[in-house]
Amino acid sequence: MQIGKISQIMNVSFFKRKNNLFLLHDIICALATLFVSLTGFADDTSSLKKSAPIYQNPFDLASGGATLTRATQEGVMFSNPSLPAFGDGVFRSIFYVNKVSVGEGALAAGQDVIQAASNPSSNSVLKTLLEDTFKKPIYGQLDTVVGALTSHFGVAGFATNKLDLNGQEFGTMGLPVLEVKNNGVAGVASTFSTSLGDYLAVGVGPKYVYNTEVNTNLSVSDVTDPTQATQKITNALKKGSGVSTNVGVTLQNRTKYFDMRVAGVVEDLGNTAFTGGVPPWLQTYNAGVGFALHDMTNALHCALDYRDITDVYGEDLPKKIYMGCKLLLTRYVGFSAGYLQGWPSYGMVLNLYIFRIEAGSYTKDGANQSGLAARKIYFASLGFEI
Repeated sequence: MQIGKISQIMNVSFFKRKNNLFLLHDIICALATLFVSLTGFADDTSSLKKSAPIYQNPFDLASGGATLTRATQEGVMFSNPSLPAFGDGVFRSIFYVNKVSVGEGALAAGQDVIQAASNPSSNSVLKTLLEDTFKKPIYGQLDTVVGALTSHFGVAGFATNKLDLNGQEFGTMGLPVLEVKNNGVAGVASTFSTSLGDYLAVGVGPKYVYNTEVNTNLSVSDVTDPTQATQKITNALKKGSGVSTNVGVTLQNRTKYFDMRVAGVVEDLGNTAFTGGVPPWLQTYNAGVGFALHDMTNALHCALDYRDITDVYGEDLPKKIYMGCKLLLTRYVGFSAGYLQGWPSYGMVLNLYIFRIEAGSYTKDGANQSGLAARKIYFASLGFEI
């Protein structure tokens, strides 16, 4: 009965406020346009980071990446800084996570290279590797996070590096090119959060970030000449540091078996500027809603996030939608599935007392529009929590 009443109230409220929401959207867009026209500057959207968080917990990624209302373990350090304030007790965890992600194209290319190396009559290993690099999208990612978290404060060191190679049959000059995108981010993240009763939590999450980017194209002659390729990549390398700040607010209503949360997060408050000519990370507005059904040992959590509401990065709608569910059984095993930026995701977690093993798959698009440059990615993670 209570759930039915909530649904009825939400539906009535939605239709009453629909026109107001459209009006508010128009006002925000008009103010943004006025600001740009008065200052003479437009947002630089060339950063390799778009609306997605710089890091997400592996199990959360497998469940569609909807983390604004509830994130797993170290994921709260990067999703919503107000989340740690909710929960019983003060101490949350000491954690370490090391994740490896490999694209389906990279695995296929690796198999081709192994076959070429084991067959003396085949083409050379180098030739096979070069051909596969232009034919199959190559993606790889390494993530490491270590830190400690309490209900009011958390700190973590983190490092993530993403390499994306995408061969194009016809480049801007009508010749084959290899798109090279490499983004390495490392730094220290922190959270400060507090709750006002059991219904409202607020938090701020400043991060010191060292950011490196390579975004360039290599021709066939570049790729076949290591010295020339290295020189071109070195010239395209941008590196610098900056301070990124997220601000989050979460509302919740808890009962014995059912929780409901609504959250809003402003990410990269005031835009995150970097030294060294690295493109800035733009301020985005993100909103999420989620619910949990639970008893003392089991829980089902489902959520939906809508990121970059004002569309500063120009991504299409599917790339800004994160949704899915996590099922936790007896606190030792969990399964997840979701819809991550227009593609299905799935995975599982084993919590073996101290050690955590997480594995799964999701799909990543290399373009601003979903469906143009998809890479299916498999990941595995080993870590611990105390």
